[in-house]
Amino acid sequence: MRGLRVLSAALVALTVVVPHTRAQGLPWLSERSLPVSLFERYLESLRQQAGIPGLSAAIVQNGQRVWDTGLGFQDLENLVRATADTPYPVLDLSQTIAATVLLQQCVELRAIDLADKVRRWNPQFSEENTTLAQLLAHSGPDGYRYDTSRYGQLNTAIDQCASQRYGPLMAREILDQLAMRDSVPGHDLGDSAATNRRLFSVSALERYGTVLRRVAPSYKVDSNRRPSRSDYSPPSLTASTGIVSTVRDLAQFDGGLDRLIRANTRERAWQAGSAPMGLGWFVQEYNRERVVWSFGVARDAYSALYIKVPGRNLALIVLANSDGLAAPYTLSDGNLTASPFAQVFLQLFVS
Repeated sequence: MRGLRVLSAALVALTVVVPHTRAQGLPWLSERSLPVSLFERYLESLRQQAGIPGLSAAIVQNGQRVWDTGLGFQDLENLVRATADTPYPVLDLSQTIAATVLLQQCVELRAIDLADKVRRWNPQFSEENTTLAQLLAHSGPDGYRYDTSRYGQLNTAIDQCASQRYGPLMAREILDQLAMRDSVPGHDLGDSAATNRRLFSVSALERYGTVLRRVAPSYKVDSNRRPSRSDYSPPSLTASTGIVSTVRDLAQFDGGLDRLIRANTRERAWQAGSAPMGLGWFVQEYNRERVVWSFGVARDAYSALYIKVPGRNLALIVLANSDGLAAPYTLSDGNLTASPFAQVFLQLFVS
């Protein structure tokens, strides 16, 4: 904790040295720019404090990836260093991608109305009065409730409105469209017994298999910050989880959002209602700027963080092979600033 207090004090001082006012906006960033160089140093310090074996990170500005890196080791036992091309499960970040597919393929084509009851498209859904918009916001008649298995039932709605299965649809409209060549629509596709393999071509499965063989192993970190290999069961793809990707590929997704869905649709997705979420994104304000974000966590295994500041045309993506990016901070409550990783980014680039 002392290290975090020192870090916070350093960041406060830094805002005097590297001001970024709303009037000025951000200069074009690069690997050699002072804010990026400092961010990488602070990120490495936080990685070590959290005991995260390895992580990968990328910054996107104006739709272009301007910096990326790997820190630590994706595979400790074999001393394989993490890189910007290391694949990880992206966990709950899959929700943001699924929301994009639903908005693009169903809402914008007027095949579905977000005011529809979920049961209209998924008769097996247990809640009678919850709407699609509420489910996308992890909400319902009884208020906000972050529940990944519940959100995952959006699959059926997408299947029905698009008249095709979500996996191949997402692969074609998102991964292939944006040349996300190191991404896989279902972590279990490497298992020859997985039933959803029949939905993909042999060539696609071969490519996915190559990526899956490079996925960073998962680690559990004890109270003394000592990591050890952990068990992780690769999940099937749902609207809530299952995608494997890299920070470089997710930077492609971030840069392609304006081509995937219309401006008014993005604006609708990035408006929080009574819940801390819009449509597949958490939404909050920092330094008078709207920040939209998502996180992912698998206990004792993996974690992920995706922060986007639309008014600055700026985004950060971080993936890790332990749960240290998210597990200690209860991000499901909707407060991004609970995370020191997020604080470093926001104080350097949005203050």
